[in-house]
Amino acid sequence: MFAFAANLDENYLLMSDDHVHFESLSGDPVTEGSVFCQYEWFGDRLIGGKYRVKTVVSNSRLVYEVTFPRSILGGKLFFSIEPIDAGIVLTERLEIGRSIPVISPVIDRCVTTVLDSTIDSLRDHQRDGLKNIKRALETDSFSR
Repeated sequence: MFAFAANLDENYLLMSDDHVHFESLSGDPVTEGSVFCQYEWFGDRLIGGKYRVKTVVSNSRLVYEVTFPRSILGGKLFFSIEPIDAGIVLTERLEIGRSIPVISPVIDRCVTTVLDSTIDSLRDHQRDGLKNIKRALETDSFSR
């Protein structure tokens, strides 16, 4: 998985037909402090932006966070890799928003109400992306 992630400039389009562009701006996607940008279609909207590699635990965990000004609203993408006898378990978790006592629950409720169908579409998109990564890893059909 880390070989796949280290070459996201080449492998990003394998993850989804909705993916448009990925570019490492400094370093690479598996080195803490590196910065990259990515863009993808989500429904009829082109979304994306710049991200910073926040945490790397070799062959185990990657954490990407949005950069300023979107960092004001918060957002992180976590990938966990757990080796098992039959291969690996790859888990992806997306966090949107910030954790601010008292205020966050109110904002979370508003966001959930406004974006309810979008959140379901996002889950489907992420699930499909993980299936495509799994297929690329199992068939060794990605750039190293």
